[in-house]
Amino acid sequence: MDSYYNTHRTVQEPKGQDLDYINIAYSHLLRSDWAKLAKLLTKSNSFRLKHILLMLQNNYAVSLKFFKWIELHNPNLLTLETNSIIFHILTKNRKFVSAESILKKIICSCDVNLHYKLFDSLLHSYRICDSTPRVFDALFKMYAHVKQFRNAIDTFCKMKEYRFLPTIESSNMYMSSLLSFN
Repeated sequence: MDSYYNTHRTVQEPKGQDLDYINIAYSHLLRSDWAKLAKLLTKSNSFRLKHILLMLQNNYAVSLKFFKWIELHNPNLLTLETNSIIFHILTKNRKFVSAESILKKIICSCDVNLHYKLFDSLLHSYRICDSTPRVFDALFKMYAHVKQFRNAIDTFCKMKEYRFLPTIESSNMYMSSLLSFN
């Protein structure tokens, strides 16, 4: 568990019952004991889920399987923060198709101010996920893909503030989407 904690942490560390729960759930996940995990689900919350995902971040396959399992059994546990963490995990491991499908669900939600919150959530979890700039590039590209050009430009400007620049592929996606808008 210590491997995902570092001196630059910006999230509260689990203690007591939360820590016990996280360790037990993590153990069940590593053994793929979904029946025992299902029994724990009633005592889960987004804080615990976030820390389980952080512990699993070096195993993208189990992370994604767990995320999808939560999405199926108790989607109310999934917050913008937990979605950001899985997005970091998947983009860091170059699992862009899975990452984009999760991101598209978030982006296509009806909350108008979501894109500001999404960028900030990704930025907040960037360091604790030991992520790469690809996560912001994928966000920019997805906005272009779904033709949310204002959000794409806002994301580009925020990326620039943090010295993250989109790739040529993402820039081309933006230009192609813009040209096909007519």
